[in-house]
Amino acid sequence: MKVTSIRDFIDKATVYFKEDEPILITRNGKVAGLYIPLEDADSISLEVRKELLYKFGEYISKSLEKAETKEENIIAEFTRYRKACS
Repeated sequence: MKVTSIRDFIDKATVYFKEDEPILITRNGKVAGLYIPLEDADSISLEVRKELLYKFGEYISKSLEKAETKEENIIAEFTRYRKACS
């Protein structure tokens, strides 16, 4: 996995997007983001994937609380989506 700064990632984004390797993006030495090519998601360790899933879940949960979205509405929307896809 490559590691690069935000500035470098922005400057070379078109080059990085063509690569197959995941890129850890840092700001002041701390993790700011992660670019994962969809074709190569298995190259990310299980521990990192678990942490990412936890962080995404935490972010989504906070966003839903802020929007005062109810669980019943999410389930109903998901059910409608599944029916539309089948």
